[in-house]
Amino acid sequence: MATQMLENGADVRFIQAMLGHADIKTTQVCTRVRIRALKDIHSATHPARLTRATLKPDEAPATVADLLEALDAEAQAEGETEE
Repeated sequence: MATQMLENGADVRFIQAMLGHADIKTTQVCTRVRIRALKDIHSATHPARLTRATLKPDEAPATVADLLEALDAEAQAEGETEE
């Protein structure tokens, strides 16, 4: 149960209090996050993902300025759809 709560966004300190553990290390034993879940999160949020997704095979790697420009464009597009 504790692992499922952690995977769905519950704070580990809340889980610790709910289970009545005095030491956070005891709670960590109970909240083993599945390796598959960690791999999914890593794949979805790793900064290199943006570079791979935006480059074509014959293009040079994106610069910091290119990445910031892409993020700005994405933020503007999201702002337009929310209005």
